[in-house]
Amino acid sequence: MNATPPPGWYPDNAGDGQRYWDGGQWTEHTAPSGIEPPAGGPSLASGTPGDPGAGTSQQNWFLRHKVLSGVSTFVLLLVILGALGGEADDPAPAAADTSAQAAGESDSDTAAGTATETEDEVEAEPVDSDGDGVIDEEDFAPKDRKVQTKEDVDTDKDGVADFEDAFPKNAKYAKDADEDSVPDELDDFPKDARYSQDTDGDGVADSKDAFPKDPSRSKVTFAMENALAAAQDYLDFSAFSRQGLIDQLSSEYGSDFRLEDATWAVGQLKTDWKQQAVRAAKDYLDFSPFSRQGLIDQLSSPHGSQFTVGEATFAVNKIGL
Repeated sequence: MNATPPPGWYPDNAGDGQRYWDGGQWTEHTAPSGIEPPAGGPSLASGTPGDPGAGTSQQNWFLRHKVLSGVSTFVLLLVILGALGGEADDPAPAAADTSAQAAGESDSDTAAGTATETEDEVEAEPVDSDGDGVIDEEDFAPKDRKVQTKEDVDTDKDGVADFEDAFPKNAKYAKDADEDSVPDELDDFPKDARYSQDTDGDGVADSKDAFPKDPSRSKVTFAMENALAAAQDYLDFSAFSRQGLIDQLSSEYGSDFRLEDATWAVGQLKTDWKQQAVRAAKDYLDFSPFSRQGLIDQLSSPHGSQFTVGEATFAVNKIGL
């Protein structure tokens, strides 16, 4: 059977120092290491490091010193701020003086500007350079006493002021309604800037008229296109004069096109008729011998190739006959 230890101070397993055992359990009383606890009970002598009262006294001392330190710091801060504030307040009068000076200078400048403007207003008098009774500001030509308004300017003296005259330097014309640079008097389409000429007067502009000199027609028909194709085929096959090709196209023994269509078709060809005459002359010589004049006659005869005499002569000269 284990014996219970008697009351007393024993090493504290929970920390340094000793703890008091009352014979039945551990108490809250402790003693620091190096201090001899009282033999008679748990109380320690007052003022010793292990005395709870001593710890409380130390804590109160530190608390008092912390409060005093905080108050001292606050007072010191107020003193510093007061000193800085005093320095900042001192320049205020100087700033005020500067503002007043600036305001004075501004007033002086304003007064000077007003005086200058007043002088300018006094000096600005109406000017009439050409002495026509109209001041320059209102005079269209301030240096020409004969002209006061734009209506007075008529360069070509046609009775139409320049600002209304489409041709201010040409007294014959003045109007150009469609602004195509063609006077209305010469413009067959005075209100259409795209067109200006209609030679045959059929209402179709020459630039759109396939027959600008024939008022009976203005468009290329299908028959005309066929006549043109036939004319090209004939030239590929044999030599023809202009008139001979028209006859071939319009003859009832040929293509039997209308004479108008045949004539139009031949007119569209870009053919050198002199070279056609040379070609025809060679064909004649390949078929039969000819004298120089006989060949010219054959080429130019109404019953022959119908070239002009000039074309026939050119051909004979070209082949060296």
